[in-house]
Amino acid sequence: MRLTRARRVSLAAASGLAVAVLAAACGGSSSGSGGSSKPSSSSAAGAGKASVVVGALPIVDDAGLYVAQKEGYFKQAGLNLTIKPVTQSTAAIPDMLHGSIDVVAGANYVSFFEAQAHGTLQLTVLAQATDCTPDTYGLVALPSSGITKPADLAGKTIAVNLTNNIQTLTTNAVLKADGVNPSSVKYVQIPFPDMISALTAHRVDAISVVEPFLAAALGGGAKLVTSTCTGPAASFPLSGYMATQSWVKQNTSTARAFQKALEKGQAYAQAHPQVVRSILPTYTKITAKAAASLPLSSFPSTLTAAPMQRVATLMQGGGLAAPSNVGSLLLH
Repeated sequence: MRLTRARRVSLAAASGLAVAVLAAACGGSSSGSGGSSKPSSSSAAGAGKASVVVGALPIVDDAGLYVAQKEGYFKQAGLNLTIKPVTQSTAAIPDMLHGSIDVVAGANYVSFFEAQAHGTLQLTVLAQATDCTPDTYGLVALPSSGITKPADLAGKTIAVNLTNNIQTLTTNAVLKADGVNPSSVKYVQIPFPDMISALTAHRVDAISVVEPFLAAALGGGAKLVTSTCTGPAASFPLSGYMATQSWVKQNTSTARAFQKALEKGQAYAQAHPQVVRSILPTYTKITAKAAASLPLSSFPSTLTAAPMQRVATLMQGGGLAAPSNVGSLLLH
């Protein structure tokens, strides 16, 4: 499972990007069924443009959104799109409930499905954002640690951005597939930008990182133990576009127009990686030089229940609350 890699991205470029697709689970947000308290948007097919406010993370996951905006797909669909930067997908949940944000882009499936299962909000999945690929997410250790394969991680301490979330769930699945008892591993919560220093200071034995932090760690001399996007977690869905059920009900034509325009952007991003690389520096702190060699996740352009059910099933197996029927949450 070990992978080789020639790509190197500077730590300076990496540390500026907060990858919130694997961010904190929902907490401290308002409770209730959720939805916009503002008047319903005008029909996307009617006179004028329907307004949609999207809370978006400055991460690679949201590239399809920015590509769709650049290519004019939202305007063609009769939408007036406003992108509001957010630092964490779950931090935007109160804004969704209060109606100042209509859609959250790059929303971590695990956290939002947990929020749905706990009744914090009633959500609708409008579209997928990204599925992980081998070069974009993995476990890294120092050469001096002697950790070269998943079996070597038994009894070790691994840094994750958040415990009991998508990182620990997928890592446990990969370790179990390699004969490692996940309960033998200790997870320590450390923010992505601080993981490399924790590793070099030997406060942890390995770190679980995504791009661009993965490339930064490898560029600093660390070695990839295993990709986390492999075996049972291969092509695992990471994030999507979420709205409240009440907003979708009040603005059905707008929601469908948004979905259609976004899926066109997703398809274009998947087919034109060079366009994604050119647009990343416009909304993230990734430099053009770093973007030129940054590994990209895949950008699904259709919304189906099977990938979402993979997330829920893994959550349930990991002891987390999850919706029983994910398919009922999708906008069809």
